[in-house]
Amino acid sequence: MKSIKDFYNERVAKVRWFENCGKEISEPYFEGNIKIVDSWTKAQKGINGKWDNLKLEIRNNLTGTLHERWRNEYREWNTITLEAKAVLQKGVLNELKSYVSANNINYRVYESVEWDLLCVLMEYAYSDLVAPGFYFKMFDVYEAGHLPCGWKGKWPEGSVLIY
Repeated sequence: MKSIKDFYNERVAKVRWFENCGKEISEPYFEGNIKIVDSWTKAQKGINGKWDNLKLEIRNNLTGTLHERWRNEYREWNTITLEAKAVLQKGVLNELKSYVSANNINYRVYESVEWDLLCVLMEYAYSDLVAPGFYFKMFDVYEAGHLPCGWKGKWPEGSVLIY
């Protein structure tokens, strides 16, 4: 398995969080299946239980695949998760918490980003076994300074909402 610390240092720690929210999106994230939201209010509204459940379902697909095909490696899941949480807590999550608080943004935004970062680190850790997918695409959006903030449509059809 790959070192999550490498991915964290090379990419996660360098993200300029939310700097392009509200600005034009030039990349075809999610193969162009995106819908733009134009305000923090709309972005926060999209981060809801439906969005959370979809992201959980997608993460569960990864754990299910690992459990079925690579049981020995899957047994390391909890250890890797604890390491990922520790790396994030010592690093960017403090910055994100401060940003959310200083800008009167709903705490659900912080929780959503925290989940996404944990999941992208897990996708990275197991990327030698299972090709990275949804969370890597989400991370590309974060790296571009935007916020993935919901889903429009029935999964897997539909579009990701981006601010």
